[in-house]
Amino acid sequence: MQIIAAVFVLDALLLIAHVWHRSGPALGAQDRWFFPLRRAALWSGGLDGSLLELFGLLQLGAAGVLLLGAGLRGSAHRVLAAWGGVLLLLVADDLCRLHERVGARLALDRLVPSLGETAAQELGGLLFWVVSGLVLVGGLIRLHLRNGAAARSASWALLATVVPFVLVAVGYVLVGTVRPGLFDDGAGAEVAALVRITVKLLTMTLLLDQSLRITFVRPQL
Repeated sequence: MQIIAAVFVLDALLLIAHVWHRSGPALGAQDRWFFPLRRAALWSGGLDGSLLELFGLLQLGAAGVLLLGAGLRGSAHRVLAAWGGVLLLLVADDLCRLHERVGARLALDRLVPSLGETAAQELGGLLFWVVSGLVLVGGLIRLHLRNGAAARSASWALLATVVPFVLVAVGYVLVGTVRPGLFDDGAGAEVAALVRITVKLLTMTLLLDQSLRITFVRPQL
């Protein structure tokens, strides 16, 4: 509880820093007191390499390792190991920008000229995860059905944690595809980005919380 409480506090501080950074022009970005929050790559949570993204990936990686260890305790817990593998795959994808690269290679804006380059890349990345997800979900379902009741209960809880983020992420991409440029600028774009970033970070924290509970509070799993 103390670990997760501390993590939630850090989540809140990083989200505040993100909002503070994005509000720079209105707050007086030229003032000296604002200087520490000027660097976009460091404080803007929507950019690769930001502290917020790295902290989220650290949580996700830790959750993946813990679940992998819990799942390898016995054959009745293999679905937890599969969940751990999926989470570590997500970390690798973010660090290597795999789905972004695939989305760019697909160049869907050539097939659908009305799509902007960014929207086309996002949609291509979504298609990549749809195809990959069918394989991953198939494996998870197979292991889920073969495992014990305790492991299945934990698997359902992990799924319930992930679903809201998936819905937000997919909705963000689809709305951006239907309304190109909607999330490019303006207050609405900032709010949408903040919602997406917040849900993603909180999902990672909740996954870490569940993995800690499975490992230390429910060691029978």
